[in-house]
Amino acid sequence: MAPPPPPPPPPSIRARARRLRQRFVFQREMRLRLISAAILIPVVIFALWVGEIAFAGIVLVTALLVQEEWLRMVGAGHLRRVVLAAFAVLGILTVVAVTQPLWAAAAVLAAGCLGVGATVLLSTRAASPWWVAAGVLYAGLAVIALVELRKGGDGFGAVVFVFLIAWTTDTAAFFVGRKVGGPRLWRSVSPSKTWSGAIGGVLAGALCGAFVLSLLEAPPSALGFAVAALVAVASVGGDLLESAAKRRFHIKDAGTLIPGHGGVMDRVDGLITASVVTMLIGSLAAAHTPAAGLLLLMGRP
Repeated sequence: MAPPPPPPPPPSIRARARRLRQRFVFQREMRLRLISAAILIPVVIFALWVGEIAFAGIVLVTALLVQEEWLRMVGAGHLRRVVLAAFAVLGILTVVAVTQPLWAAAAVLAAGCLGVGATVLLSTRAASPWWVAAGVLYAGLAVIALVELRKGGDGFGAVVFVFLIAWTTDTAAFFVGRKVGGPRLWRSVSPSKTWSGAIGGVLAGALCGAFVLSLLEAPPSALGFAVAALVAVASVGGDLLESAAKRRFHIKDAGTLIPGHGGVMDRVDGLITASVVTMLIGSLAAAHTPAAGLLLLMGRP
């Protein structure tokens, strides 16, 4: 006769084991995030400091990686003609964005989305042309927004403004959400994100953005804080947007290229939407670049 199974461990032991496991996963993820940041951030900042062309090169490489991950996500990564067409659009778009005004880059992106979508229709029905075109639009908007923001003498500061808000928002949301917990922000899309993390991230991002504006000689104001908060909200929204797309195609991470983050798209999702919103805000002013327009709206003399 077989011996009876051992009794289950007491609830207190199970709870302690669960906390230890969560702490181990948290520490491992943070270590990978820090290593990735220590490698990637200096490269990006150096290219940003060198000038518009060098930064546009980094933006293009990032957009190509995002595009490749998106195409794999929507089931078109194996379609060589579609991939090459999407890459060609991004390459042409980068050149136009650097050398031509905003309206010309927007026209190239619109034509590129239609062209790549048509390529899918003519090549195969294995992937949705709408989702493929949406990926071109997504990566293309990143190119236009970041290249436009870097233009002119104020471009360095404007891009730093966006980067620091996006990075601060993401980091603060991660820590506050883990520490405070609470109700989920959008359980069906991203079960790990909480309202506490989102609010903490937006507040931290807004404070960071207001501080950067002061360094750029914009006077402290409620408008500056509100604009920084809006950019931070856009960063959170970009994270949720990408999570919704991944949930639609039943994947957890867009890729595995960046340890601790997943794919490139997982790392820059909030940055893309934050940069687009910042570019649009800067374009509202009658200035020669969005960066100059942003600081003009913020009251810089």
